Amino acid sequence: MRRIEATAAPMKAEVTMANPRRGWLRFFQKDGVEYPAVTLGLTLASVAGLWSVSSYGYYALVKAFNLESGYNDAPGLFAVYYLIWTGLAVLWFRRVLAGSLVRRKILAHAKAMVPVMAVFAIFVAVVLPSLPPVSMWRAPSDPPEFMFASGWYYLPKSADILFQQVLVASMIFTATQLKFSLPAIAVGMGLMFGGFHILLAFDGFSPLYVARFTIAATLFGLIVPYLYLRLKHGFRWAYGLHWSFYAFDAAVTHLVLAVPPWAII
Repeated sequence: MRRIEATAAPMKAEVTMANPRRGWLRFFQKDGVEYPAVTLGLTLASVAGLWSVSSYGYYALVKAFNLESGYNDAPGLFAVYYLIWTGLAVLWFRRVLAGSLVRRKILAHAKAMVPVMAVFAIFVAVVLPSLPPVSMWRAPSDPPEFMFASGWYYLPKSADILFQQVLVASMIFTATQLKFSLPAIAVGMGLMFGGFHILLAFDGFSPLYVARFTIAATLFGLIVPYLYLRLKHGFRWAYGLHWSFYAFDAAVTHLVLAVPPWAII
């Protein structure tokens, strides 16, 4: 027996060397935890790729249809657009999201989100129109889309947030599988979210806009891993908090930058 085992070992090594792609393909399998740096790098690169290509596609469609604001001028088109990207992201990260893609969990989330989305719809249809309009004189020279948008703006925005949450969940669950601690994941997400929103300064947005979105994004990045990893219904909390920030910011913006009462005819 010993002589057989001794000869079997080199043969096994020869098979592995004869198929070098086998080792590379393992980076994409569930046991990628053996290659934490590569697995994490591929995940971050995938997220960056999906986000960048989807953003490029958005601006390409806006230009192709000669639109001023994609979300506001063609809400149905861009709602479908981001739902398609959500599906692609789920398909790409299906391995790491496998535990969340159980039919029972999907149906439970869908049922729980109905009242949440109803509250958001009431905000868009009732609360937002009752707020004073934003003054063009008080608004920054390069205002973000939502400042002068109608309620339909929030239809594609809701799909966009869903797409972003799939990317967020994929990064968090990947880091968890790679045995990163919750504080480490939180700090990493905070730095990543905050750093990304600092780049808004290069798009010409006002310093105040960049500052408040960077601070909010950093805080959200610090909190969102806890929501996904420690709460029973993390996705609902994360999505609701993400959406609520935009609603809160829009409401405050309408009040702070409102058209003066004497200017309303």
